[in-house]
Parts: sequence; C-alpha cells; structure tokens
Amino acid sequence: MKKEIPNTFRQGFVLLLLFMALAGFIGMVREFLIALILAAIFSGLLYPFYRRILDLFKNRSALAAGTTLLITALAVGLPLAAFTGMVTSEAIEITKKARPIVKEALDNNLSFGERLPHWFPLKEKLEPFNETIVKKASEATSAMGSWVVSSLSSATKGTVGFLISLFILFYAMFYFLMHGPQSLRSFASLLPLSEEDREEVMNRGLMVTRASLKGILVVGLFEGVLVGSALWFTGIEGSVFWGSVVFLLAAIPGLGASLVWLPAAVYLLIIGNTGYGIGLLIWGAVIVSMVDYLIRPWVVGSDAKLPDLVILISIFGGIISFGPVGIIIGPVIAALLDTILTIYKKTFHHLLPS
Repeated sequence: MKKEIPNTFRQGFVLLLLFMALAGFIGMVREFLIALILAAIFSGLLYPFYRRILDLFKNRSALAAGTTLLITALAVGLPLAAFTGMVTSEAIEITKKARPIVKEALDNNLSFGERLPHWFPLKEKLEPFNETIVKKASEATSAMGSWVVSSLSSATKGTVGFLISLFILFYAMFYFLMHGPQSLRSFASLLPLSEEDREEVMNRGLMVTRASLKGILVVGLFEGVLVGSALWFTGIEGSVFWGSVVFLLAAIPGLGASLVWLPAAVYLLIIGNTGYGIGLLIWGAVIVSMVDYLIRPWVVGSDAKLPDLVILISIFGGIISFGPVGIIIGPVIAALLDTILTIYKKTFHHLLPS
C-alpha cells in the first residue's frame, strides 16, 4: 500500500529546495543584481512613456521598447556620461587643491575671524579656531572629492565589468518594458497573501517608490542646477562638482543644499567678494529654498510621501551599501518596507493596539 507523504513535510521540503535554488541563483548573478534592480526601477519610471510609444507603433511591443530605450539613451544616457566625466575631472582637481583654496582665504597674515565682515555673527568667537577651521574645511573638501573619484572611476574607465552590467541593464529594461506587468502579476501570485494585499504590494509599493524617486531626482536636479550655476557665476572653482554634491544632499529637506551654498557664501565674504557673497546668501535663502517648499510637495504629493527622515537615512544607507546608485536603491527598499508594514498592520490588526 502506497504511503501518503504528509502535506507539512512536503511543503517544508519544497521550501527548502526553493531556498537552496534561490540562494544559488542569487550567488551566481550577485554581480549583476544592482543592474537588474536599476533596470526594474527605470522601467517602472519609463513605462508611461513606453505606453505612448506603443500606441504610436500599433502595439508592436519590441519596436516600442527599443525606441523607448534609444530615446532614453540619447536624451539622458549620453549627457549623463559626459556629466559624469566632468564631475570626476573636477573632483580630482578639488582633491588636489582643497587646502590651497581654503588657505587662500587666509592670506596676507589675516586670520579667519579678521577676514570676515565686521557685521558677521560670531566673528570674534571664531578667532581662536583659525587653524582648526582651515584644516577641517580642507580635509572635508578633499574627502568629498576622493569619494566621488573612487565611486565614479569604474564608470569613466569603461571596465569590462561595467560594460557587461550596462548591457544587462538595457537588455533587462527591454524585457521589463514588454513583459513588466505580466511579470509583476506572476510574482504577486506566488505570495501567500490575499488578493487585496497583493494589490497593495503592487499599487502602493509602485506609487511610493515612484513618488520618492521623483522627489529625490527632480528636487536634486533643480537645486543642483541652481546652486552650481550660482557658484559658476561667482567664480568658485568646481561648480559642476559642487552641483552634484547638492544633488546628493537635496534629500535633506530645507537643509541639504545650504550645506554647500552657505559655506561658499562665507568663503566669498572672507576673500573680500562681499557683493557676490551677499548675493549668494540671498539666492540660496530665497530661490533655492523655494524649491523645497514649492516643487517638492508638488512632485511628491502627500499620500505617497515617505517621511523625510526615512528618505534621508535610506539614501545615506544606500550610498554606504551600494555606492552612488544607493541614491535610487535606498529609497526603493524603504518604500518596500513601508508597504510591508502597511500589510502587517492590516494582517495583525486584531493583535495590535487600536
């Protein structure tokens, strides 16, 4: 007589096999995981544009996906590659000249406090820390430049690994654009969740991810251009580099960009360019700050917005874990966590305090 295998044992064995196969597969493709994650994110952002191209080409999905990628590469990829090269070049120069640039503000045997205008706050209290300020400012500037150079060097050198990852990125985007919705539904059907929770994972997860990324990228781009242009106009070296630093820091609402334009304005005041210094202070406090209060809420919206603190720590944590692409991957992981917590509260609502 044939014995029936207990259902619990069979399920446990299948889960063990799945875990082993999944661990082996992830270990095999771990070098390309970031490229695949970025491909999924970019495909989701480009999907509305792909749908318009698909309608234009009478539902020829392969042609529409190829055209979408070609337009994206020409409109975004090539300028981004050129911009990356400029940032790397300026970062190298900033790293070499950091201390001479800072010490330039203290020439003619005048200390830091003496170079400041008489009306500047804390002028006298800064006097004893003259040498410390020079040392720490130059070290911070040099460290920032070194990090940018080391982070972007693999891309600008065009290594074999980078080129393979780039190929996988575009190939995966081509596939996700054509089959993304079906793949998402197939994946969601494997989750032991109710239909409502599956929809929550797909809809809210995508909504929060898209809103967070739009807020980071759009606000960062606006503030980076505004601050970089102002620094170029005032004659400060490395305006492209500092604009890219603002792009990274713009995730800190109301504060990020000021970490660049405020020290730059102080530097201009110290070296005697009082007009440019005051102008940069006004530009940063009025024009740049308005981006946070007007553009950020308009781009992100209120319903899908992650808390500012969560966005901040997810970006910095993503940068530490994944490098520059962590600016994008970090908030995506945070958005996924936010969605799972929402499902958790619904699932265990009877056990949680009201």
